[in-house]
Amino acid sequence: MRLPLGTERGFTLGEVLVAIMVLSVGLVGILTGFQYATGGVELGKGETTAAFLAEQRLELLKALALTNWTSPALEAGTTTEGYGSMDDAALYRRVTTITDNPGGACAASCKLVRVTVFYRPVTGQGQLDQERRLDVITMLVTRS
Repeated sequence: MRLPLGTERGFTLGEVLVAIMVLSVGLVGILTGFQYATGGVELGKGETTAAFLAEQRLELLKALALTNWTSPALEAGTTTEGYGSMDDAALYRRVTTITDNPGGACAASCKLVRVTVFYRPVTGQGQLDQERRLDVITMLVTRS
């Protein structure tokens, strides 16, 4: 069935422009949300990798303490692994500090181990942010 001439309905130019503006504002909001989400994912990835690298170093020292308490790797002091020195972790650096007999509480039978991992997370814009750090601390004690 055909409508009589002049009774056809459609959208006016003003309605079309308002609809485009509303859609544009919504799309900008969604794109901004994706940018923040991407930054959050990258930050979480950085934290997870830093925690893994710290735990990896601690597990190595724990295993060494069980087999050879007098190993040179367990001597008091600080060991620094710079950016690019760890396999598959070029954007991270790690500092391990071992202290004998912390606080004078346990003679020569314990060591305080602090592993600090530094990294620069990637922001939502793909730029490196300021350096962040993650510390993991444990106490090693000889078996008697």
